[in-house]
Amino acid sequence: MNINRLLFYNNIRNDEIVKIAVKIYTWFKNDGAEGKKVPQDIEDDYYELQRKLLCAVCSGDMEGSYWKNYICRLTAESENDFSLKAELGEPDSTVMQLAEGDIAVIKELFFINWKEIAERIDSGRPCVCAMAADFSDDGRAVFVKKALEEKDDGAVVRMLTDYYNKNLCGILGKYKAFIWEGELIGVEHQDPITFDDLIGYEMQQQQLIKNTEVFVNGYKSNNVLLYGDKGTGKSSSVKAVLNMFSDCGLRMINIPKNRIFDIMNIMKSVEGRGCRFILFIDDLSFEDTEVEYKHFKSVLEGGVEVQPDNVLVYVTSNRRNLVKETWKDRNDENGEIHVVDGIQERQSLADRFGLTITFTAPDKELYSEIVKSIAKKEGVDVEEKLLISEANKWDMRQTSRSGRSAKQFVTHIAGMYEAGLKQ
Repeated sequence: MNINRLLFYNNIRNDEIVKIAVKIYTWFKNDGAEGKKVPQDIEDDYYELQRKLLCAVCSGDMEGSYWKNYICRLTAESENDFSLKAELGEPDSTVMQLAEGDIAVIKELFFINWKEIAERIDSGRPCVCAMAADFSDDGRAVFVKKALEEKDDGAVVRMLTDYYNKNLCGILGKYKAFIWEGELIGVEHQDPITFDDLIGYEMQQQQLIKNTEVFVNGYKSNNVLLYGDKGTGKSSSVKAVLNMFSDCGLRMINIPKNRIFDIMNIMKSVEGRGCRFILFIDDLSFEDTEVEYKHFKSVLEGGVEVQPDNVLVYVTSNRRNLVKETWKDRNDENGEIHVVDGIQERQSLADRFGLTITFTAPDKELYSEIVKSIAKKEGVDVEEKLLISEANKWDMRQTSRSGRSAKQFVTHIAGMYEAGLKQ
């Protein structure tokens, strides 16, 4: 076995666990005649391999041994010339033919007989590599396992092409949501919120859904500004729209405000990938002294470089114009001759969003409906009249009425009743 033959799957060729496994396998295949004593370094590597594999395969995708799970995961997540072209559904015949050579190597790794090796090294003790991993199936690599079990290497390449085209490759195939920290960091525990969890604001939600649906289906759509009162579900709506369309190839990158200068680099890094991206900036606003908004404005529209077709920008803010405006801006105390021009400059950022969706604080009736709905979903067993009465008292103590404060109230009253401390 020579993993240096791998032309595309560099992540497998350079993987430390794979290198240890190849060393062990090679000794047994070439020098490990029956009855020959296993060298100490091979035995040490054997146990080191098991330790590393236990740490690496802490969660899995399918039924199968720890080793097979690991090889399938490396294959599924590999970002290389073959998988990237397959992701776009356009690998040429040369790439497909060369990929068959890689598959032959990967299959040899996949089918290493660890039970036979374990019998020679540590007779009677189970080998981690050969043990069945008791994992729940999330479907991510089941298809890869099925592909690698095919006898014909060409068939494996065709099946993997289909896999990458439907499921993406690299980190984009593993995660749906990301945080930008100079590079993409996958979100391990993505917020599972759906629109069923959000009460009220159906009109606003439908605007967001329709815009995103058109985008996911490959058509032109608008950048979106969601603005309004705090706690009204702006950010939750964006997360919910990701969960609605992630299986259709939608991904989301959360960009902190202090990384806003990276936005063009982010766009370049995801341009031409086989999926669509929402660049999400939450709770964005600029002070009148901050100039970052000018850079952001040029990115959205009017700059030299065009926004990629597979990227949209969704922003939430409590400010309609994003840039703070004071009464001083309305007169000439700041020394500016053309005051109106300065005002228009600051207001023009919000105008760069093709779609603006407004979320206002709920009235008393909607607030009551939100409370009742959340209480029902959370299984809070409190008589409705009492629930609303207590909700109104809670509302009077809050600085503003919102869906967030309704959820906080339900959490509060549920805890009080569970603890036997009735109001």
